[in-house]
Amino acid sequence: MNFNIRDSSYVPSRIADRDLLPYLLLGPTIVTVFLVTIGPMLWSLWLSFNRWKPGSLQFQNPEFTGLSNYEWLLTSDRFWNAIVNFAYYGGVGVTLQVILGIGLALALYNYVENQAIRVGLLTLFALPMMIAPIVAGRVFQLIFLPGGGLINTTLATLGLPQVGWLLSRWLGLTSIMIADTWQWVGLPLLIVYGGRSSIPDSLYEAAKIDGASRWMIFRRITLPRLRNLIAIAFLLRFMDAFKYFDKMFIMTRGGPGTATELPTYYTYLVGFSNFFIGRAAALTWVLGLGTVIAMLLFWKFAGGSEGGL
Repeated sequence: MNFNIRDSSYVPSRIADRDLLPYLLLGPTIVTVFLVTIGPMLWSLWLSFNRWKPGSLQFQNPEFTGLSNYEWLLTSDRFWNAIVNFAYYGGVGVTLQVILGIGLALALYNYVENQAIRVGLLTLFALPMMIAPIVAGRVFQLIFLPGGGLINTTLATLGLPQVGWLLSRWLGLTSIMIADTWQWVGLPLLIVYGGRSSIPDSLYEAAKIDGASRWMIFRRITLPRLRNLIAIAFLLRFMDAFKYFDKMFIMTRGGPGTATELPTYYTYLVGFSNFFIGRAAALTWVLGLGTVIAMLLFWKFAGGSEGGL
């Protein structure tokens, strides 16, 4: 059977099938993403404007209350306490991890010449990332215990005063930060090391011939070319800090009192201990939008365009 390509009944049919094919291929993915991600997000947004306490005899069904959940949230001292703790942990802690990762990556690349030793050290720094966070939290809880922890036992043996690592706000947050830095400093290290390996050595040889100092080479060659990778490493760690829960739950449970409480743990308590689902949804949306805005601003000023830091 012969088809004439000028046949008006044949060509439009082929064109229509070709135009419909992308939608048929993308359709299942779009439906899945909506059901798994977008749908629950929209539902939680709706719940944030409602009062709902499942299992309570008083409130069996969601009751629309407008902005009351957001008003409660923004006037809660406990919420702002958690935000300050997150600013300290997410700002200082993540910055410390990235700076340590940069220093270790450049030191390994520049000063460890034996390839086998270099690969072994990279593997050693990556190993803690494979440990379950709850296990790491338990190990560091034993290290920082005020009474019989490893550090205080060592201090007592040396005749030095013991420290209440987990018994105050800033020491508790710093202890959690140290535990998280130990486990995750390998991530920015690997990212920066990979970026440094991709910079041509000819640039450094030309700079040395011109008499540039090490600091000038670092500031004019290394840092600008690693800028976007450093920004990505920071954002990845900042996203993890935003949802940080496990080590804090194991080491301090937000204590003493609410001194070391982070926003994710506070949301967990509101939603799954007190079952104020509407308030927990409002908490989630405020924290999520605030974090997205902070990340976009950081990317704009730190990694969103070419040039030096």
